[in-house]
Amino acid sequence: MKWITNKELHFPQISKDVRKLMVILVAAAVLAFGLERAIAALFYENDAFFWGRYAAVFVVLELTALFVCFREIVAKKVEVAVLVIILSVGTIYATALPSSCGISWDDEVHYQYTMLMSHLFNRNISEAEAYCMSHFPETALEHDGYDRESRKELNEEIDRLQHQHREEMEGRIWPRYRNLCYVPMAFGLWLGRLFSLPYHMTFMLGRWCNLLVYAILAYLSIRKLKSGKMIASVITLIPFNIFMASSYSYDPWMTGWFLYGFCCFFGELQQPEKKMSIREWIFMVAAFFIGAGPKLIYIPLMLLVLFLPKEKYASPRQRKIMLAAAACVFLVAGVRMLFLFATPGGDSIQDVRGGSDVDAFGQISYIFAHPWEYTKLLLGFLADYVSPKSANYYFSYLHYFTNLKPTVHSSLLVATLLVVTFTDKNVYDTRIRAVPRIVTYVLSFGVLCLVATSMYVAFTAVGSGEIQGCQYRYIAPLLFPALYCLGSGNIQNRMKREYYNGIVLAVCALVSVHAVWVYGINVY
Repeated sequence: MKWITNKELHFPQISKDVRKLMVILVAAAVLAFGLERAIAALFYENDAFFWGRYAAVFVVLELTALFVCFREIVAKKVEVAVLVIILSVGTIYATALPSSCGISWDDEVHYQYTMLMSHLFNRNISEAEAYCMSHFPETALEHDGYDRESRKELNEEIDRLQHQHREEMEGRIWPRYRNLCYVPMAFGLWLGRLFSLPYHMTFMLGRWCNLLVYAILAYLSIRKLKSGKMIASVITLIPFNIFMASSYSYDPWMTGWFLYGFCCFFGELQQPEKKMSIREWIFMVAAFFIGAGPKLIYIPLMLLVLFLPKEKYASPRQRKIMLAAAACVFLVAGVRMLFLFATPGGDSIQDVRGGSDVDAFGQISYIFAHPWEYTKLLLGFLADYVSPKSANYYFSYLHYFTNLKPTVHSSLLVATLLVVTFTDKNVYDTRIRAVPRIVTYVLSFGVLCLVATSMYVAFTAVGSGEIQGCQYRYIAPLLFPALYCLGSGNIQNRMKREYYNGIVLAVCALVSVHAVWVYGINVY
């Protein structure tokens, strides 16, 4: 029998980068505790340890060290840095804010759908889940659960009610096309119950799973590009997008999937000599189709795939088949969208929260009877809706979390994105022709018109002189294509990428961390 000596054993060696990362995380965790205590002594009358404050300090230390020690990754693999920032900053939002609805608009509705889907195979819901759906007015309007005393009481109440079960719920939410956006959050709730976590932690886990999917989509999207990576990076790191990804919402699902679809499209245009594979084409079309699920009003954006140059296809026959398949997918989704407009009752677009004067069919009749008046109203609304003065709202308008106001440094982020839009260019951008750019703007403008019109029909009183209910978050899926098509590839940015990327990413991260510190951690 042959004995195996120690020299013959080959154990996998931990790479240098992994060891460096472990040292950074451990050092940041230890230093953050000391800094949290120092900050408490200097500015908070030496009060007790606070998890939210500690998490914010840890993230600042962690990201600063990573930017310095992993400069090459920041320069060459910016998608990795973006993934880390989203998960780091978003985790603060997901865990430091109250374990209750009433943080972002309509999160009680999205939580209800998520919770019901998580009970797909078990129809018994707990009193804690019912409480989370009903407690949102206190959280939204009174900031109940933000200070440590009320948060402790809120968590104890939720955890106590977790063990009290209601009768079986009447209906179920199945993972259909329009409801796929709730699957990640529902998985988080199901996982929390599986491991018998306290329900306030289960609630946070549901939010965090939404964040995880958004971060992965951002990573996969950015790596598709040869140019414009920093434009896509800043858009994914907009405080509004991270905040929504850390909440119960379908907005990050739409933003993430549409971003992936657009990055696939422009990534292909940046390489005109490369033939597109069937797999790449399927992923691109599927991204647009999946992203439009929660709001089919965005489905016209999928028409962009029809304008790929014929040189991208392996053969004329393949091109015809792919174009026909894309047209069929669009028609199926388009028919479904028209069905929503034409169907009275519960499955129509009409929103009962608009008031008793809302009548979708009456409003449609009014538009057709007064086309010129409505056109002037629509164009005037859109001019203000996408104007620079409104940019602060769709960049860092964090709903109830910031008391319906933009964050303090939102203008800094607007300026950062403006600079990146015109400086994050290289030779690959010169390969994109004028037609795809023009079509991008035409489709984006058309979708904005449809979005505004849908809210005029569904949420606004008949014949009203203003469009109500059109929130700034509806612009998020359109930001990347609109900004990427600006500027010129002839602009040469000679700044070292580790500095350029590092400064831009640091600004984005600090604006978001500052927002959660000022409006959440430091509220009381």
